Amino acid sequence: KRAMDIAIALFLVILGLPIFLIIAVCIKLDSPGPILFVQKRVGRNGELFNIFKFRSMHLSSPTYETSPTEPTDPRITRVGRLLRRTGLDETAQLLNVLMGQMSLVGPRPEMPFLVERHIRQHRPRLQVTPGITGLWQLSTDRMFPIHQNTHYDLFYIRNRNCCMDAAILLHTLLFAMRGGV
Repeated sequence: KRAMDIAIALFLVILGLPIFLIIAVCIKLDSPGPILFVQKRVGRNGELFNIFKFRSMHLSSPTYETSPTEPTDPRITRVGRLLRRTGLDETAQLLNVLMGQMSLVGPRPEMPFLVERHIRQHRPRLQVTPGITGLWQLSTDRMFPIHQNTHYDLFYIRNRNCCMDAAILLHTLLFAMRGGV
């Protein structure tokens, strides 16, 4: 799985480099602040790491607050609306995959304060490497917070294999090409 993660992530970084440079320029032209949004998340075995995303919100937005659920949320920048709708804001996490902090497929990494609230049955999520995409992201329940839908992660953890990962990656690609609809 790790070899597949590295090979695919490296391929996507190289292939996407021109797009990532355009995204960086657009973010800089749209609003002041850094190109990347960095936030602490809880990874495998409860270890904290910095997750990377292309910044989609104004610099004045609080770092640890509930994510916007509406595209018209005033915290989101103009470029950020497009990045979020297409999922391109998440592509910076390919760096996390290359650093071994994340996998392409797995449970979403949570913010530390949310992990503290998890009940015991949800702890298995912390025994595996978190991922950029997973079953929850492809479900209709993606409109609700992941910590309310951990059954998707628990199912993935119990049944994961290379074929399931390949299917999730393919569905994620198709989902993104449709604009996340």
